[in-house]
Amino acid sequence: MSGTIAPLAIEAAPPVVLAVPRHVAVIMDGNRRWAKANGLPVAEGYKRGVAALREAVRGAIAQGVERLTVYGFSTENWQRDTSEIDIIMHLCASAARGEMNSLVQQGVRVETIGDIDAFALPARAAVRALVRATARNHRLTLTLALNYSGRSEIVNAVQALARDAAAGRIQPEDITEETLRTRMYAPHAADPDLLIRTGGDHRISNFLLYQVAYTELLTLPQPWPEFTEETFAEAVQIFAQRQRRYGI
Repeated sequence: MSGTIAPLAIEAAPPVVLAVPRHVAVIMDGNRRWAKANGLPVAEGYKRGVAALREAVRGAIAQGVERLTVYGFSTENWQRDTSEIDIIMHLCASAARGEMNSLVQQGVRVETIGDIDAFALPARAAVRALVRATARNHRLTLTLALNYSGRSEIVNAVQALARDAAAGRIQPEDITEETLRTRMYAPHAADPDLLIRTGGDHRISNFLLYQVAYTELLTLPQPWPEFTEETFAEAVQIFAQRQRRYGI
């Protein structure tokens, strides 16, 4: 038998036209670099970072976003100088208390992911009080990733499933993506549609590793303290011009 074999025709999945993202995740990078570039102490960079988060919340509400997840403190951040960590803990506590009334009035519900038990007591208590005070709000869910690690989240989920399997509550062959998701920090949350990173770097930095498999990525050159409500609107416009494809 002669002749060549024609290659199989594989139809690519049609692209999905995007609109407003339901869930936006943000890596808030560049606080320290902004402070250094402006001849200011590191503490001022973090303070301006809180103001930028306030802008992002307003931007998310204005654009009709349902969930905003921000990378507030990674497990790797513990490697920084003790003085800087103290600044972050103090600012975390003061911001949680200071922003409470505004977030309640705006209808923002605050949640956390990560191991917040490792935070200093004042910061931990203030954040938990903020979560309780906003629990009945439904306009926007603001998820704070605090002492968070994407790898640790996956490891913890796998360990939980392993314990269930060892106890006979689940069979290994019954473990699926869905069952793994139920052991993640926020199993009820849809995956992010858009991940924004400020500061110009092109890294995920151990953030939502499982959840961003098909998330649209957007790196912005400006550091986080320069992020505004208008910046958020522009990011949503860029997202709307893209076509999401699943697969390669």
